[in-house]
Amino acid sequence: MSGAIIRLGLLVAMLAGIAQVQVWRQGEGTSVMLAAGALLLCGLFAGKVAKGVGLPRLTGYLLVGVVVGPYALGFIPFDGVKGLELLKGLAVSLIALVAGTELHLGLIRRVGTQVALLCAAVCGVTFGVCFAAIFALKPVLPFLAPMTLPQALAVSALISTVVVSFSPTVTIAIVQETSARGSFTEFLMALVIIGDLFVMVAFALAAGLTRASFGGGLDVQGLLSGVVWELFGSVVVGALLAVAMLVYMRRVNRELPLFLVGLCFAAAEGGAWLHLSPLLVSLSAGAIIANLDEREGQRIHHAIQLAGLPVFALFFAAAGAGLKLATLVTVGPAALLLVAVRAVAIHQSCRRFAPPEDPRLRRFLWMGLISQAGVTFGLAALISRTFPGFGPQVEVLIVAMITTHELVGPVLTRRALERSGEVRGDERPQTA
Repeated sequence: MSGAIIRLGLLVAMLAGIAQVQVWRQGEGTSVMLAAGALLLCGLFAGKVAKGVGLPRLTGYLLVGVVVGPYALGFIPFDGVKGLELLKGLAVSLIALVAGTELHLGLIRRVGTQVALLCAAVCGVTFGVCFAAIFALKPVLPFLAPMTLPQALAVSALISTVVVSFSPTVTIAIVQETSARGSFTEFLMALVIIGDLFVMVAFALAAGLTRASFGGGLDVQGLLSGVVWELFGSVVVGALLAVAMLVYMRRVNRELPLFLVGLCFAAAEGGAWLHLSPLLVSLSAGAIIANLDEREGQRIHHAIQLAGLPVFALFFAAAGAGLKLATLVTVGPAALLLVAVRAVAIHQSCRRFAPPEDPRLRRFLWMGLISQAGVTFGLAALISRTFPGFGPQVEVLIVAMITTHELVGPVLTRRALERSGEVRGDERPQTA
């Protein structure tokens, strides 16, 4: 591990020198290439360091991104980080495709009803507690204070739907990193995926109500059609992707990792253009393939493990570089209060409502639900664009929460998997 630390230090020092050169040779293309190359190298070595001290690689990716990013040491230019936004959809699609290959009908039969009931309970309790906390903060939150009572209630509900959200991206990345397998892991993965489906529906409804409270009118038909299109349209497009992948694997069967990366990139960009969910599109494709042909599903899983490491390292390092540390100072107290309230609500609802047959669910499941990442970022940005009057301030509050959750959540998720006893082989923490 000492060698990895030395190499990481040398990389950061070299990056500092390159950043000085960039002052005289500034250009967006150069900035993006510098950001991509530097974050990839630093992320890979930081991941090794993190693993060596018993932390998830993902935490290493995030932390080194924060340190060298434009909001800390400033070695990576802001334009470079912004230029890597395209990577977000690709990483989410790859991770979701892997998750889909784990969703066998047998798993749904075993835990589907229990997961749905627990998910409704956890989301409902967390939403109610966070809604009450946000509304109680009305006098001290600048964007809520001047609103009328109906407007404040609607905006509090809108924010709460985003605050409830989990992170399938982080959870599945940690599961892949630790090679965790078993009933606890299956339950956790199913819960975070179904939970975010709940959140997307609730967000669409809350956004419609908020628009109506500000005089925009409540278009029930348009609201419902948008929700139906995002959910069912994503499944249909996912089914088409599944067919394309099966045809390629059976007739061409060459360079599968590269083909999957290209297809996932196209799916992410095309899905965003069609107002679909990249997460649900790839998730559906993976699930359909796994249930039609389990062997091909395993091949996809293996191919993404080969191709995904640099993509995931770069994605999470870029996410860390993009975290605006100043937001913690601006809305820090309110954000930290909501982080604590959310964690307590998740913890208590899991302890109260998790199935009693497996004691691990009541003791450790809550730790796997703390992370927030891509979906939450996307919803916060959508609020900012949809409601320009108060949306940017809401985005600052939510991003401040995500900053904390991205640094703490992966560690808790790994700890939950370790304590469940389902982490395999050399990924288990070393004991003295």
